[in-house]
Amino acid sequence: MTDNPHNFAEADDFALADEFALAAESTPLLPVILDAIAREGGRITFAEFMGLALGHPEHGYYSRKDLRWGKDGDYETSPEVHPIFGYLWARQILECWERLGRPEEFALVEPGAGSGAFMAAILTWLRARAPECFEAARPTVLDGHPHRLDQQRATLAARGFAPPAYEVEHALTEDWLARPGRVTGIVISNEFFDALPIHLMEREGDDPRELYVTSEGGRLALEAGETSTAAIAAYFDALGLRPGEGATAEVGLAARDAMQRFAARVERGYILTTDYGYEARELYASWRTQGTLMAFRGHSPQPDPLGQPGRTDLTYHVDFTTLATAAAQEGFESAPLTTQAEALSVLGLADALRAAGERAHEDVHRYAAERRAAETLTDMSGLGRIAVLAMAKGAPLDGLRCLQPIESLMRRA
Repeated sequence: MTDNPHNFAEADDFALADEFALAAESTPLLPVILDAIAREGGRITFAEFMGLALGHPEHGYYSRKDLRWGKDGDYETSPEVHPIFGYLWARQILECWERLGRPEEFALVEPGAGSGAFMAAILTWLRARAPECFEAARPTVLDGHPHRLDQQRATLAARGFAPPAYEVEHALTEDWLARPGRVTGIVISNEFFDALPIHLMEREGDDPRELYVTSEGGRLALEAGETSTAAIAAYFDALGLRPGEGATAEVGLAARDAMQRFAARVERGYILTTDYGYEARELYASWRTQGTLMAFRGHSPQPDPLGQPGRTDLTYHVDFTTLATAAAQEGFESAPLTTQAEALSVLGLADALRAAGERAHEDVHRYAAERRAAETLTDMSGLGRIAVLAMAKGAPLDGLRCLQPIESLMRRA
């Protein structure tokens, strides 16, 4: 009889640890990505990986039926913090409608509508405070994933924005962009462009090199190679700059193209974009060596953007210079960037908070929650530093309320 009937001494427990780690990283999407890598000869671009990780029709992050937003999800966007975010932007939509000449019908389009909370808050305010604008609005909620459209439809229906009481169109983004004809109105988005696929590159000498996703023993990894498309070099040539030597950076070809397509669908009106990002000279500054790509799960940054694909949100800071240039090709003019903190302040956040304070004695807990929401939305270490890009075509841009300096708010007070 052997003293070691289970043969423990011959077991490679270090290999077992590797298998355990690999199993922890595996998701239903991982085999799909590995197959794509194999079909492409051993590697795919990060843009292809991100398109699958976020947008695969069955296993992509945004395709999940159980995707949650806010405190119970992986991150919290401004509309989930409090409806006041949508109420304040509804004030800006009202002003835009008036600047367009108060048309009897105008398009109110939200790409990447998330949970539907933003559009629900906008319509709630317009219905209560600006009924003529509300009746003129033709809301369209866009998303790239049918499950999200279902979620947005349910959110709006719960607030009374569904037939027969009120008509809101829900459409896939690509379908809406491919339609013939143009609209008069407003395209407003919140953290939409930072979820579109990006190419990853690194600068080595004068020429950019691209970072590809490959596999090593069933695990995903990055490897450098020649760029997959001449559009990457052309992107930086158009900007007249390069990232710093040895720096990693993101190239948003998809975001640029999407903005131009949205702008092309607008005959006359405004595009209001709120997102994390910078002008190109700051985004690609020589001191920014690590880029801005981030991965999130459970409100916590993740060290590996390739880990647990389909269960991890991926985001980055967008290049607002390129977005504005793309829209300019379709006739839009743009204003200098402002911050969310500044925009919400001049749109009336202080007034709203003051009114809440006057009824604080009725419900002190509600007032405390409203104060916390105001602080969260304007916190310059978080949501408050989100940038706001306002653009107009065939309509006045100067003096738009969200662009006014804080000093004007002080003078009105």
